[in-house]
Amino acid sequence: MPTLVFLVISCKKKPNQTTKNTLNPIEYAMDNTAKLILENPEINAISVGVYKNDKAYTRYYGEIDKGKGNLADDTSIFEIASVTKTFTAYLTAQAVLDGKLDLDDDIRKYLDGSYDNLELENRPIRIKDILTHTTGIKHELYSKTLSKMFSIDASEQEQKAISEYKKSDFIGDLHRYPLETVPGTIFDYSGFIAPEILAIVLENVYQKSYEALLKQYILEMADMRHTSLQLGKAHKKNLINGYADNNRKVKPMQMPLTGAGGGLKSTVPDMVKYIEFLLGPGDPILTEMRKPLFYDEEEGDEYGYFWMVDGDDLMMHNGGTGGSVNWLILLPEIKAGFTVSFNCNSESANDLINRMASLLIMDLLNYPTKNAYYPIRNYIKETPEVWLEKYHQLKKERGKEYNFDDDSMLNDLGYELLGLDKIKEAVEVFQLLVSEFPDSANAYDSLGEGYFVNGQYELALVNYKKSLELNPTNTNAQRMIQKIEQTKK
Repeated sequence: MPTLVFLVISCKKKPNQTTKNTLNPIEYAMDNTAKLILENPEINAISVGVYKNDKAYTRYYGEIDKGKGNLADDTSIFEIASVTKTFTAYLTAQAVLDGKLDLDDDIRKYLDGSYDNLELENRPIRIKDILTHTTGIKHELYSKTLSKMFSIDASEQEQKAISEYKKSDFIGDLHRYPLETVPGTIFDYSGFIAPEILAIVLENVYQKSYEALLKQYILEMADMRHTSLQLGKAHKKNLINGYADNNRKVKPMQMPLTGAGGGLKSTVPDMVKYIEFLLGPGDPILTEMRKPLFYDEEEGDEYGYFWMVDGDDLMMHNGGTGGSVNWLILLPEIKAGFTVSFNCNSESANDLINRMASLLIMDLLNYPTKNAYYPIRNYIKETPEVWLEKYHQLKKERGKEYNFDDDSMLNDLGYELLGLDKIKEAVEVFQLLVSEFPDSANAYDSLGEGYFVNGQYELALVNYKKSLELNPTNTNAQRMIQKIEQTKK
């Protein structure tokens, strides 16, 4: 069955042999994942920054504007969109550690005036509800002005109304909003409203503006000199263009008020500095931010302070505008992390950036070995008749340089081929997977699926039964065995 690192979760001129040998594992991973994604013509430019072993790597691929040959670089400025929430999360964790906030506090404790409407069934909205998108405040029901904020089709009049939306308007809407969901019960992502409430809370407890808090606690401490909420004239020329489907150019996102939910703009080098800052030795704020606060049973995701978390091993947040998508990933246990951004948000952009992020996660986890996925994928594509021989040759001659111990490599490759309707090749990969990992229940399950898709039901049945023998709790194998036996009858 498919294996996914994420949620979700779930390039460049081909290097010659000399280049391939001289690339370190980080550069190798960056180049090969980007090359794979740029096989999809709807993706314009890819920008990647990696932090590992106290070293920063930045690389850029594709074109900002198709046909112009203009690459992004270290001076290029991106809208990081909802990744801004991780900055707001940091400030909130700082306030908790400073004793200015408690996660179980009723938010009304920090708001001026009476808000009887921000409680339902005797359950008020708490600080932790904001951080986990469980306030019960739905964006589409909140404000007519804000309803078009994330739309690439907003008219000039609507954009003007958004830009002129003031704190007094926000407070007025907040007073009038009728809660329909009990706070703390249902995950419902809030791109703008919840972070703005939190910004008001932070400003009230520190008696400083949100922007001043950002500068004091993060931007200056991390030496992020090219990250800001508002771009000056000198930097506006470096803000790269974004694109939607059909290479449709999209204007930068309108973000009123503080921008606590998605207003920051930054460069790749600055975002790598941010990763280094977050992974600083013994930083109690990182520990605080990754505390699990809410589990979304429907999606199977766990949330800390705005971050999606997976124990101590993984912290993730993504962002997107009408013309861009990006991921920020931290791997605290191995002191590594990366940022990846596309300057397009086409129909397939989210799936593609999830795929790239998943591959980079695996490459970092398996560092310093290189991922054999990329050369084997090329063997199948370019020399399908002899790819298996080349696989064994690579393993024999360079087995220490490439990682052959992770069964997800062949498993993922097989499912990629299935998705491309290359069933014969997929079955061959799954057969190799079983050969290489004969004690893996998942390997037999995957081979069973390959045979099933190919109409070889008897062979599929044999492999599903073997998978179930190795793992009696494999419900997929149970279901498929039943399906095949009913089909036979």
